[in-house]
Amino acid sequence: MTIYDKNLAKSHDDILERMAEALDIPPSKFEEASNRYHAIGNWLDRPESEIAQYSPAISPQGSFLLGTVTRPFTDTEEYDVDLVCRLEATKADFTQKSLKEAVGREVALYAEAHGMADPYEGRRCWTLNYAAGAQFHMDILPALPDAKHYQGVLLEKGFRALASDAGLTGHAIAITDNTLPNYAIASANWPLSNPSGYAAWFRNRMKARLDEAKLEFAKRAHISASVDQIPDHKVKTPLQRAIQLLKRHRDCMFVGECEFRPISIIITTLAAHAYNEEPTIAGALQSILTSMDRYIEYREGVAWVENPVNPSENFADKWVGESKKRASFYTWLEQARRDFGLYLRASNYDEMPTELRKNLGESFVNRIMKAALPASIFGTSAIAATAASANDLRRAEHAIHQIHQSGSQSKPWAKA
Repeated sequence: MTIYDKNLAKSHDDILERMAEALDIPPSKFEEASNRYHAIGNWLDRPESEIAQYSPAISPQGSFLLGTVTRPFTDTEEYDVDLVCRLEATKADFTQKSLKEAVGREVALYAEAHGMADPYEGRRCWTLNYAAGAQFHMDILPALPDAKHYQGVLLEKGFRALASDAGLTGHAIAITDNTLPNYAIASANWPLSNPSGYAAWFRNRMKARLDEAKLEFAKRAHISASVDQIPDHKVKTPLQRAIQLLKRHRDCMFVGECEFRPISIIITTLAAHAYNEEPTIAGALQSILTSMDRYIEYREGVAWVENPVNPSENFADKWVGESKKRASFYTWLEQARRDFGLYLRASNYDEMPTELRKNLGESFVNRIMKAALPASIFGTSAIAATAASANDLRRAEHAIHQIHQSGSQSKPWAKA
């Protein structure tokens, strides 16, 4: 008689949850990165800082802000921590060049004071590299508040409702770009960005599940707190977990071809559009993989993945003239549909299809499955998956054919 540990997996969703948790940044590493960027913020705001009078503030953007960070694919890779350094100043106080250089000088002094290498200047950011043991670097983006200009641009382009939504546009920023002709001269025309607005939109796409997860967290921690009092990074929703799994699948597929792998902002945006507040990771993956490509528009023949807080910005702009990048996205999507579809259709959650094992990492999958399954099942699950692979492949091909025939609104791999 097999005695089942209550902590062992009992469903497809349990296995997917364990995998996503293993891909997440460890809490200790998150706290380390958080402490480091707060330390930079304190340095920039110290009395001796040449920019202290502008109340510099450091805040995360990108996957650290969205809660979709995944572990580096190898031990030699690093977490990319994207930060905004926002000064309470105006374009009358700085040119793009003088702002970039002012922030850069202070970051360089921080690096010198802490025995670090000089920061590297990129097109828009300063990159600060830590010692190898830290396993992360920080990209610091100099910026000024510029919500009024951002909202004005939206109004000019006809996006009146979005322009009037302060929750989505009220924290927009002006940023620097050293490739622009007006980089070194006084100008009102700076590049615009809105990472806080995008994060607000992303949270709205999963609000019910985010609030639910926070209440459950408070219950488990035996604390009395409202959802607003619990930090977002303390919990994960099925949307965030699904995106982490999809990014891992992409990373495995495009090892050695990083130039052509689908970029995270496209996967994240399309996944958030396709997500329908499903309560499980399995349900989220089904909805996302079935319909995410419906949100790719074609404007005058140009593929367009719209920035939801700036519809005139195309996240797929690099697809223009780079047909391989567009083709790579669809190749990845077809493979992800096939791989996850095989697993979600399998009657036994302990049978991981061969292709999905390969495209999530054999050793990674085996480690998770071994920890999540009884020993008597784990020893045979890989064999069972291999033996069934021929039939599974035929079912997957049929599923993909159904999508092509019926459109992406169908769900050919949903459980019967």
